[in-house]
Amino acid sequence: MAKKRTRTWYINKLFDKAKKYVKERDNYICQYSGKKVSGSNCHCSHVLNRGTHSYAALDPFNMKTLSSYYHLHWWHKDVLHSSLWFRQKFPDRYDYLMILAQEKKKIPTLALEQLHENTKADGSDYAEQYFLTLEDLNG
Repeated sequence: MAKKRTRTWYINKLFDKAKKYVKERDNYICQYSGKKVSGSNCHCSHVLNRGTHSYAALDPFNMKTLSSYYHLHWWHKDVLHSSLWFRQKFPDRYDYLMILAQEKKKIPTLALEQLHENTKADGSDYAEQYFLTLEDLNG
């Protein structure tokens, strides 16, 4: 008999895949400085924070690659300027996230389980499968 997994377990596994996908999508380039980042200097940063906007935590449009410095000492410390920068650099993603922030749709645990099963461990197909899952949920 297969072990029953919790919602948190699926979220953690999917977040690992999402981070891999986002770093690859951004070519391991800090989206603020334009410099190559790697290892512990390569952070996957949320636009809408995970605490307040947990429903958006797994959305790849809600993530970007930043160096550890710009993630911790700019993005989290200068919210006004960093959000204005994001809006200018990624206007379509900004608009999408503003709508997402109003909708606050939670992905059911069963859909998270299916998303985990349908995505590769390296996260290479994560965004495609994530948005297919959303389409299925929205009919």
